[in-house]
Amino acid sequence: MKLYLFFLLLFISYSTHCQELTWKTLADVKWERRYNKEYDEYINYPKFGEKVKQVKDKEVVISGYLLPVEVECNYIVVSALPFQSCFFCGGGGIETVMEVYLKKHRKIKANKIKVKGKLVLNSNDVEHLVYLLKEAEIVE
Repeated sequence: MKLYLFFLLLFISYSTHCQELTWKTLADVKWERRYNKEYDEYINYPKFGEKVKQVKDKEVVISGYLLPVEVECNYIVVSALPFQSCFFCGGGGIETVMEVYLKKHRKIKANKIKVKGKLVLNSNDVEHLVYLLKEAEIVE
């Protein structure tokens, strides 16, 4: 009985702190062209919909595919689509990828992964993707 109670409390704690996020929710974004002084051109900037705004700065869990990028050791990019179909290759939009900043460096061998962290919406910095997951960790 004690073990059952322990797992029940653990589940309740996990479910109240982490929201399962889907890529469909993240698709609730429109685009507006604005002039960027630094690049001296018009660039598309995101205007996040209400569904996305509701999960802003919340701890979330999302599943996706690991994209091969060679940068910092605690930085990965996760996509709604496998590498062959990601937006770099023409299968989706910029809203189908997310920068993930892991708390600790971890070697990842799996192609499909689940990550948990704080969702940050990026509406102005054109040097980064529109979705960032901070203080993240891989969920087993």
